[in-house]
Amino acid sequence: MLYLELFDKDVIGERFSSNHLLHLLQDNSDYEIESERIELARHEILFHENQVHDYIYIIETGIFGAWRGTHIINFVGEYGFLGMDNILGNEPSALTLIALTKAVVWRFSKEEVMRKLMYMQEGLFFLYNDMKLTNEYLINRSILQVTEAKERIKTFMIQLGKAYGEETADQFILPKIFTKKIISNYLNLTSTTVYYICKELIKEGFLEPISYQLIVNKASI
Repeated sequence: MLYLELFDKDVIGERFSSNHLLHLLQDNSDYEIESERIELARHEILFHENQVHDYIYIIETGIFGAWRGTHIINFVGEYGFLGMDNILGNEPSALTLIALTKAVVWRFSKEEVMRKLMYMQEGLFFLYNDMKLTNEYLINRSILQVTEAKERIKTFMIQLGKAYGEETADQFILPKIFTKKIISNYLNLTSTTVYYICKELIKEGFLEPISYQLIVNKASI
């Protein structure tokens, strides 16, 4: 890679993405580190907030919820990092990570990951890219939280559908784990408000009239 390409945001976003990092960490041809494949059941806790742990994780399959106390702060899916926000060995975790679905993750020692990244000429760009994506997420979340309630719900459902749902020509079909209750928690709205607005969205054709799953109609977006 040309040196000047390292200053191109598109190159960094593609070349130093989390799926590339997983392949890099599992490639022991040049610098070997240990890894472990772990399967988790739904609702199983990966690690707790305010506790120091020695590992980072990359999701192979499944969706996790990141909680702070009783509030859900983020959702993380395939190839997402878990534990990267406190990469230093003596940092307590800021969040509790819970599997919202059955999940498979790869576990790596924080110390070994840092050593391998520092050994590589371009390794720290993976940390830079993760930090950049985290900052972008926090900015977008802050903007979303001050949006009018109905628009907030619609925008978030579309985001969930694109990130984690099944997309057809006409619809975004959200996984059943994304209930009105968990959406109200994330958006800092009462459950009553979310249920009432969802009824309005059904009448307006934005949502399908199905009680057990959220399905967004693209024609009404």
